[in-house]
Amino acid sequence: MSTATRSVAPRAHVLVAVKELHAAKTRLSSVFDTADRTGLVLSMLRDTLAVVSDVATVVGVTVVTPDPAVARLARSVGAHVYADPAPVSAEDRPDEGGTEHSLNAALSAAAEHVRRNERGVDVVALQADLPSLRGGEFGEALAAARTGGRSVVVDHHGTGTAALFSCDPEIPLDPRFGPGSAKRHLESGARPLDGHWPGLRTDVDTADDLDAAQALGVGPATRAALDALEHTAPSRCGNE
Repeated sequence: MSTATRSVAPRAHVLVAVKELHAAKTRLSSVFDTADRTGLVLSMLRDTLAVVSDVATVVGVTVVTPDPAVARLARSVGAHVYADPAPVSAEDRPDEGGTEHSLNAALSAAAEHVRRNERGVDVVALQADLPSLRGGEFGEALAAARTGGRSVVVDHHGTGTAALFSCDPEIPLDPRFGPGSAKRHLESGARPLDGHWPGLRTDVDTADDLDAAQALGVGPATRAALDALEHTAPSRCGNE
């Protein structure tokens, strides 16, 4: 990493990718219908964007999405929007589903766009469904990532990726999201970041994940959405 790049205070631009709402969080279908899942996804996104936008060294946030409702929400809270192109068929990429390939391609293009317009900026690809995220956690992870190169925060299951960092302008973000993404990111050279960041690591894909997030405490938009749905946390949350 060049000294010239670090001659100014470090700055980061956060990319948050969101699928089309009808395809989002299908593993929560046993708990919520499509309309309720849509509302929950948007609420978790709102909380995630609010937290990272308040981190001092974050100078920009971009939501990467093909969904117009997601784009409207992003713009309403001051985030930029980068359009995810039409999905590529799974046959064109046999090791990944078409949706994941399209999203990774869009994230890569968005990262390149950001770096063309914001010289020397660090780029972070962050999950959209982090309702328990705290600003201090994200700030600590970002500081750890800035010790060099490309790095990853593995999720609470140990298989997924909560955040991917590229803190060297010469190193592409190279996102490899999708099932088992943690292994793919590590095998591609990203280093794992250690730290007690439970809110950062707890992305929500299943009912159990949602329970875990509630045990940590969720943001105001997610809390309001869950209250409206009369969702109750499991009994173990009261025993911890």
